Amino acid sequence: MIETDVLIIGSGAAGLTAAITARQSGLEALVIEKTALFGGTTAYSGGAPWIPCNHVMQQIGLDDSREAAETYLHGVLGDAYQDDLVASYLDNAPAMLKFMERNSQVRFKPFPLPDYESELPGAARCRSLLTEAFDGRLLGHRLADLRMPLPQLMLFGSMQIEGADIHPMRHALKTWAGFRHTAGVMRRFMLDKLQHGRGTRIVNGNALAARLFHSAIQAGVTLWKNSPALELTLKDGRVTGAEIEHEGQRIRVAARHGVLLATGGYGASEQMRRKHIPFAEHHHSLQPEGNVGDGVRLGRSAGGMHDPAHAGDCIWTPVSVLRKPDGSMVRYPHIFIDRAMPGCIAVGPDGHRFVNEGTSYQSFVGTMHRRGITTAHLIANRDFLRTYGLGLARPAPFSARALIDAGYLVEAPTLAQLAGRIGIDPAELEATVRRFNEGAARGEDPEFGKGADAHSRFRGDQTHAPNPGIAPIGNGPYYAVALHPGDLSTVGGLETNGQAQVLTPQGDPIEGLYAAGLDMNSMMRGRYPGGGSSIGPAMTFGYIAARHMAGTRTRTAVIEEEAAAA
Repeated sequence: MIETDVLIIGSGAAGLTAAITARQSGLEALVIEKTALFGGTTAYSGGAPWIPCNHVMQQIGLDDSREAAETYLHGVLGDAYQDDLVASYLDNAPAMLKFMERNSQVRFKPFPLPDYESELPGAARCRSLLTEAFDGRLLGHRLADLRMPLPQLMLFGSMQIEGADIHPMRHALKTWAGFRHTAGVMRRFMLDKLQHGRGTRIVNGNALAARLFHSAIQAGVTLWKNSPALELTLKDGRVTGAEIEHEGQRIRVAARHGVLLATGGYGASEQMRRKHIPFAEHHHSLQPEGNVGDGVRLGRSAGGMHDPAHAGDCIWTPVSVLRKPDGSMVRYPHIFIDRAMPGCIAVGPDGHRFVNEGTSYQSFVGTMHRRGITTAHLIANRDFLRTYGLGLARPAPFSARALIDAGYLVEAPTLAQLAGRIGIDPAELEATVRRFNEGAARGEDPEFGKGADAHSRFRGDQTHAPNPGIAPIGNGPYYAVALHPGDLSTVGGLETNGQAQVLTPQGDPIEGLYAAGLDMNSMMRGRYPGGGSSIGPAMTFGYIAARHMAGTRTRTAVIEEEAAAA
């Protein structure tokens, strides 16, 4: 048996934030990772935590208020608003952010992205922050232990691209600024390939995972890979540690201050997807292979509650699928890069549009679920394809021919022929495009308001006027890619209180057991107020859990004590 102060099961944003917080609070921390790679779902993500009232927005002259954030969350969550969880989050998220800046290498930069439900009272900009790029060379040989992003979201195998790269790279052959930026990124990548065998410019969620991993190493956190948790150990109703497998041996780990479950949800478990997720037979998850519901399993074994009303909550995204000759599949998440751009539409099996194509990924798939749509198609013409790309098909100068030959991308000279090839009534598709083009010629979308709301307008092409999200679909040839419901992660974990303690069905905290990140039933309860609405709470409740284990008062506890004294 070995002993530690805090045992953390999982190495994504929640687990690593908790580990760093525990170390800075004077505790020993052991992080065990089931797979060979650290970073979890965070490494695949956009790496943009949603944090109201953050101080970073002040760098670009913006501000926020607790009242506005509460008003907005009431509007988004409705009757799912949980006073204790929301209060704990709003109390502690800004403090967590400052704590991590002082005590780790985690750094964020402002991003004026509007909240996803931007028409609601209290909505704001820049609650979603971007992680600053990280130099992977700082990790030395430990770089090989960091989970890389999804291959389909990189170029040339390991060249990572962030949002700020997209516009200049699209204009690399059109403007000097675009050429200079692209040349700089390419030069760095080529040197990295020669010296390190891979790109070392790390961005987005991979940068967040890398910064947390690097900070955990610097803080003296013990990090074990290939070490799955087998079962929790209990004594007199208190969780005292866990039985784990490490280096081929079963080891008992005693955790003096507590155990945090942060294993990352269950998206990679076919059995759990079938049980909990709508239209599971048509659903595609993008979570890492180790995310099979270990946290939920362990938590339930100790008496924790997994609420069936929220067990199927996910961060949804439309997904296209390339089926390779060997039977394997490449899944591409259509988060916003193509469908938010001017000159494309999404249609259902009836050939009609059903959604604002520039809406959030959560809302897009939520609409598919409500309408019973298991296959939609994103449709555009060659000009769009060359300018913006379409799923796995990159913009010019990349060729889409291999994807067309593989059946991923459907090509046809006319809309009628395209409709026939994707199983849609030709007259209905032609009428849909004609109706769309009439409004688009004026920069309007009378049916669904694409580009009229702040969020879809922001996601569009800011160089296109008068509406960044709207342009007519021009002459052929035309292209279509099939979209299916999918998820970036499950978020329906265990019930917890505001201190991240796992709760029994009776609402009692289980002493010594905590859950954060995707192992915690999200305070958002299946809603999604803005980009990073899972990462922000993951880091914050990881921070809260570690401080609670250390006996350090969180901001919420201080407020409660002051209120009682008054």
